[in-house]
Parts: sequence; structure tokens; C-alpha cells
Amino acid sequence: MINPNINRMINPNINRMINPNINRMINPNINRMINPNINRMLNPNINRQINPNLNRMINPNININYNGLFIYNMSLTAVEFIVQVNNEFIQIFNNNLENTRFGVRHQQNGYSIFDLNLRYIGHFESDSYNGFNEFGLNNEWKSIIK
Repeated sequence: MINPNINRMINPNINRMINPNINRMINPNINRMINPNINRMLNPNINRQINPNLNRMINPNININYNGLFIYNMSLTAVEFIVQVNNEFIQIFNNNLENTRFGVRHQQNGYSIFDLNLRYIGHFESDSYNGFNEFGLNNEWKSIIK
């Protein structure tokens, strides 16, 4: 159920509703409301509340009670963390608190992932246990999010 190569509902190459190249609502190049370069509320360089360099509550290096999600590589090393901006949008930071990419929620309880140049680079799909699995553009399993 959590493998997009088997489950067609979470495969953006098959399910047009979760493919930002087809679904304009989840494409920040087309939908200005989800473009952090245009929507100041989604941009951590402008919105201090979603910038872990400025907001100690969302900085897992300082706040031992940080309750956000961490991204683990396939060796199970935490390499990034997620700041939940709102119900539809996440920002992703590395352990040096550098903003690396962002995600837009899609209709299958996952996220379409974009680099900071607004290029679609992959997707997060629910693991059915309050976390996600990350897949690249060819649906290769890249990381675990818990």
C-alpha cells in the first residue's frame, strides 16, 4: 500500500491529481498561493515564525521538546527536519538550519516536493503510521519521515 510502484493512487506518474506537472493547484509555478517566492507567509526568509534560525520553538537544535517530523536517510540518520507552515504546506531544513526544499499537500495525504527553484523533485507518501516515505521522480525510495 505504501509503494507507489504498486499502489497507483500514490504514483504521480499515474495519478494525475497528485502530479504537479498536471494538477495546477499543487504547482507553485502556476498557483501563486503556494509559491513561497510570492506568498510571504510561506517564505522562511520573510516569515520569522517559520524560520528555525529565528524561532527557537521550531529549532530542534535548541528545543529538546521539538515535536516536528525528522527526515532520515536510508541508514536511519536524521538529515533534515520539517516545519509545518499550515495544513497544506511544509518547509524542509537541514541540520544546519538551511532551507533546502518545501512540500505542498496533495490529495492522497502526502506532499509534492519542490526545490527552492520551484522544480518538482519528488513526493512524500503516508506510511499509515503518522509518518511518510520519500520517493524520487522515478519512485525510488529515498528516505523515511517520522
